[in-house]
Amino acid sequence: MKQLIKFVAGFIILISSLQVIADEVNEKQHLIAISMMLASGKTATGTRELAITMRPQKGWHGYWLNPGDAGFPTRFNWQLPKGVTIGEVQYPAPSQLVTRDIMNYIYHGEYTLLAPVTVDSSIAVGTSLPIILDIGYLVCNPTSCLPEQQIITQHFTLGDAQVGQDEQQQFSQWRQMLPRPLDVNGRFSIENGVFRLALPLPASVDSSDAHIYPIINNTLVNNAKQTLTHEGDVLSMQTQAGDASVALFQGVLVLGDGTALSFDAHKTDASAFAAPSIKEQHSGSHGSWSPSVTMVGITAFFGAVLGGLLLNVMPCVFPILSLKILSLSHSGSEKDARMGSVAYTLGAVLVCVCLGGVILGLRAWGHQVGWAFQLQSPAVIAGLILLMSAIGFNLGGLFEIGTLTSGSRLQDQKGPMGDFWTGVLAAFIATPCTGPFMATALGAALVLPTAVAFVIFAGLGFGMALPFLLVGFVPALRTRLPKPGAWMVTARRILALPMFITALGLVWILMRQSNDAYVLSVLAATMLSTFGLWLTGLWQHSQHKGKWWPSLLLTLLPLLALIYWVPQANTAPQHGPEEASEVTVFNKEQLKQLAAKQDVFVYFTADWCLTCKVNEQTSIARQEVKAAFRQHNVVTMIGDWTRGDSRITEFLSQHQRSGVPLYLWYKKGTDEPIVLPQILSPSILIDLAEIDQAKS
Repeated sequence: MKQLIKFVAGFIILISSLQVIADEVNEKQHLIAISMMLASGKTATGTRELAITMRPQKGWHGYWLNPGDAGFPTRFNWQLPKGVTIGEVQYPAPSQLVTRDIMNYIYHGEYTLLAPVTVDSSIAVGTSLPIILDIGYLVCNPTSCLPEQQIITQHFTLGDAQVGQDEQQQFSQWRQMLPRPLDVNGRFSIENGVFRLALPLPASVDSSDAHIYPIINNTLVNNAKQTLTHEGDVLSMQTQAGDASVALFQGVLVLGDGTALSFDAHKTDASAFAAPSIKEQHSGSHGSWSPSVTMVGITAFFGAVLGGLLLNVMPCVFPILSLKILSLSHSGSEKDARMGSVAYTLGAVLVCVCLGGVILGLRAWGHQVGWAFQLQSPAVIAGLILLMSAIGFNLGGLFEIGTLTSGSRLQDQKGPMGDFWTGVLAAFIATPCTGPFMATALGAALVLPTAVAFVIFAGLGFGMALPFLLVGFVPALRTRLPKPGAWMVTARRILALPMFITALGLVWILMRQSNDAYVLSVLAATMLSTFGLWLTGLWQHSQHKGKWWPSLLLTLLPLLALIYWVPQANTAPQHGPEEASEVTVFNKEQLKQLAAKQDVFVYFTADWCLTCKVNEQTSIARQEVKAAFRQHNVVTMIGDWTRGDSRITEFLSQHQRSGVPLYLWYKKGTDEPIVLPQILSPSILIDLAEIDQAKS
């Protein structure tokens, strides 16, 4: 069993990555075009400026160093030749964008960032300097946001070229857009939630229509009103405080004429608050991650751990848990138990991190994919059908692997590698499920910095493995488990049934995604593979060893045939809503039109999402719910994500989701929906319909 799990789990992970890339890859222009330009200099070496110009498409915008209440700052990863260093990227002053009390700091149209580049004197004139920038950023329009990533490669030749007038003028304009640092510091105090700032500013400066932008997020309440007064040579500002523990405030003052001034302010007691000293020098730096990003990351991590823990009790995970009970219920020693639980945890975490990495990579290339993307590929589902069938027949006794021949020997030959691959298999089968706490956490991971995102994905695997870690490290729990014996042979046969039920469910999903010919080929491949495994079992029972070639041959040949059939698998029949008069297919533009004149219930589902199907049968499809919707003129809109849909993926991302289910209720005349819980009940839907009708 361990060898089969090891072989097929590795094969599935490889197929899922390659197949999804093959199915999803298409040419897509980035929403922000990026170019780099290095300023010429009078000498070959020394420090010069590198300009990074960002050109958003019409209707889209980029973000400042501090994005505000939503979004994340641009991330830079440089690859520089030896002898070349680059300093901190400098941003021009931003603009404000307020959407329903959410304040963001953005750029309308084209903007240019500048960074100092220093070239060592050891580099000869005429040397080609390749500068590679791996940049990740968020780009938004009024209705949606998408994270993008690009790798920009530019070769600059080091020489004594004369500085051109046009180039000099261009860089001069870019430098004028940058905030000019004040040579004095300000002071601020925080008392009873009120932030007060005093900043030296000559009385001759017009401060009307000025605004102060915090460089570090959460030091101020971004959307709070700023009250500014300019008396003498001191500009005072009062607003709502954010983080009361901050000791240094860094900000940019943007005046009405567009002039931007950067400054630092040091904290002082409210009782001693006065005009700041004009002798304090500008100092300090800001971090690349704001405190709010860190807090969101921590919250999302614990949400992922809790979501992974709850996956262990979901029906879609039960077959693999059954396999784990058979293979890890008892260990020969305390050391073996701990090593086994740790190995299982590493396997589960590795799969979650790898799947998360594939998702982040595909999204960085501009492809709209989300969690459980592997079940949107018919080839992956075909592989899972073969795997589940093989495991089911193994548990049923058709053939044997290792020492799974009797209950008394079930605990023999245990090792960390077997436990590791069991964790790999369990996580791969379980991850398509999206349970409570999990959707929000994984949705946040897709818009947070990459390092934080990987920690969140690892938290999901850790949560899945947490029960087995407890069993491995707490002997009292293991002593409560039944002792191994002959009863385990019967249990093993019984636990083959969930595997066959899982395989049957996968066949149904495949029928919804592909044509009849492809489904028939998968069933034929499964039969041939089973025939090979049966021959292997016959040889095993006759004491022959090493007769695995029939099963391998009869499994690999159908797999090659399936790969040939993959392009034809996409001609699946379209499954529309059952009641066209009451249900409509998701369309973003149509949704806006409908929500303007009546209530709309929107839900996103997939055939492979068990939670979705349970909610549909127990709540959405109930006659009393349908009657309430008809009575109160509520439209139901369905987004089917079974085979993947970039428009649905983008919409899910806007609501901080990476997978289904997602349930939204749009009240008549409103743009922002109510997000409903992932576990629905008829009363929730009926009450919403009746309450909204009563209000109208």
